[in-house]
Amino acid sequence: MRWIMSAADDTRLCLGEDVAFQSLGDGHETVVVSLKTGFLYSCNDTTRAFLEAVDGNKTLAEISRELVAVFAVAEDRLLNDLRLLADRMLAEGLISVANEKNA
Repeated sequence: MRWIMSAADDTRLCLGEDVAFQSLGDGHETVVVSLKTGFLYSCNDTTRAFLEAVDGNKTLAEISRELVAVFAVAEDRLLNDLRLLADRMLAEGLISVANEKNA
């Protein structure tokens, strides 16, 4: 049974073990693939930057502070958007909680 969880600001996230992503170049989409399910996703620059920052070491709040320098948006709005994005990606199995990766 898969637990559906919500990412808190202090949650450390990592890319799912069976997930890969590749940018198609500046101004183009990024492709995300789950090798486990075979599902293919396309995403925008914000999601690409989020995936690049998800390394298992940084918290969601730290990622938000890092990305606020890249995107012209208020930090509280970006953090809220990243919480929603993280929750969706956790539900899809594209990312996981870093300390639960090997559990």
